[in-house]
Amino acid sequence: MADADGEARPTKTAAPPPTDASPTTQPTLASTAPSSAINRCIAEADRPTRRIIADVAVDYVSKTAEVQQRIEFLNREDGALDHIVLDAQANQWDDSFSLAELTHNGETTPYEINLNRLRFDLAEPLTPGCWLEIGLRFQLRVAEIRDGLRSYRGFFGYSPRQLNLGHVLPTVAARLNGDWRIHAPAGIGEQIVNAVADWEVNLTVDNAADTLQLAAPGYVAAQGDQAWTIRLRQSRDFVLSLSEEFAVAEQQLADGRTLAVYSFADAQLNDRGLIMDGAAHTAQEGIKALQLFERLFGPYPYDRLVIVQGDFPDGMEFTGLVFVGSAWFYGFDGTEKNYLTLISVHEIAHQWWYARVGNDAALHPWLDEALATYSEYLYIEEYYPSEKNWWWYFRVAVYLPEGGVDSAVYEFSTPREYINAVYLRGAQMLQNLREDIGDEHFFQLLRSYYSAGDGLIADPGLFWRQLAPDQQPLTVATRNEFLTEPAVYVEQE
Repeated sequence: MADADGEARPTKTAAPPPTDASPTTQPTLASTAPSSAINRCIAEADRPTRRIIADVAVDYVSKTAEVQQRIEFLNREDGALDHIVLDAQANQWDDSFSLAELTHNGETTPYEINLNRLRFDLAEPLTPGCWLEIGLRFQLRVAEIRDGLRSYRGFFGYSPRQLNLGHVLPTVAARLNGDWRIHAPAGIGEQIVNAVADWEVNLTVDNAADTLQLAAPGYVAAQGDQAWTIRLRQSRDFVLSLSEEFAVAEQQLADGRTLAVYSFADAQLNDRGLIMDGAAHTAQEGIKALQLFERLFGPYPYDRLVIVQGDFPDGMEFTGLVFVGSAWFYGFDGTEKNYLTLISVHEIAHQWWYARVGNDAALHPWLDEALATYSEYLYIEEYYPSEKNWWWYFRVAVYLPEGGVDSAVYEFSTPREYINAVYLRGAQMLQNLREDIGDEHFFQLLRSYYSAGDGLIADPGLFWRQLAPDQQPLTVATRNEFLTEPAVYVEQE
């Protein structure tokens, strides 16, 4: 197997390391559970399937972090589990993830790690309704964001002015149809399939200037000098961004929730004396998008939404926080007709189509990307209706898109082919569906899909089953035109 840079990575089988092989700094893990609470069977229906608590000690100068992490995992399967698989995304990069020790139920445990897949066997099967505790001690060494395919993974990387830690805390892999769902990394699209978890991260930062700012989702509480606690419930991921140069602009919605934009000085452009403030524009349009998508799709269940200017290409979504690439800020022309606007809106739409309704991003990427792209059009239609034709040309038609909307990421040889088929043809398909069944039924379809898939990992069948029986014949031509397998997920007409 190869990582996104094409370098072969060997499978490593590790015996438990000696205690003196631990990282230089060993943070004390917060809220350690008593041994009597470990691997017990419980009756609380509201206990989360995955709970993650971590102490993360960052050295800002060396771009490293020492992490001590605990994962509580409840078996909600019908049968017992004899092994556990963790999704360890950071390990796909050479020298970025150094695991010092893995324990379960307090006992040091051998493991196998291959790219992003970390497996260990259980001494005793974990029966349904029982839970266990997994402990990890590891070091992160963050790589510089450079050119090439890896630059698109800059959410785990650093620039001269920014340190991003996204998808760095291992979590128990998603379980779908009785299997652990982890895909091999690839250079095109995304391959992460995450179930929701409750997260609590205690962060400390050393060797940073007093101007250091933390951008993080959820509830953030300062715990002293450059130390914070971050709590985020029912989230598919965890991310934070640190910078000594962030400017922070926060706006409050009428209901008390907030939208915050973390940007750099170059988000403000001076065009012959005319100041064009991309950060202010992003905040203004972000609130409008948030309010529109709540009305069209369903509630945004968090108190905060954070937008971060990222020193890497394009954008990237996380639960409660999204990155928008610096290049889009540099291209801001003072109007809504630019990629700063569209990418910001697109990433915000992922709060519904990814963060809340999950999907397999490798096998069924259209379920989030096509819906997020079409959400851009819904935003233009609502707030700038005179620019609807502009959007269809600028965003879609100019690329002459082709390909099957329901293709997997592994079927494409270039990012452009992938975007054309999944994002752009996907938006065309959704527009055709809307015309097939009418506005009222189309938006009911989206609301029903959101409601049915909220908190789950959806497949295309869940989407297509939201069509009423009498709507299926109306959509045959559209499905036949855009899908490679048009009849797989619907009743036969």
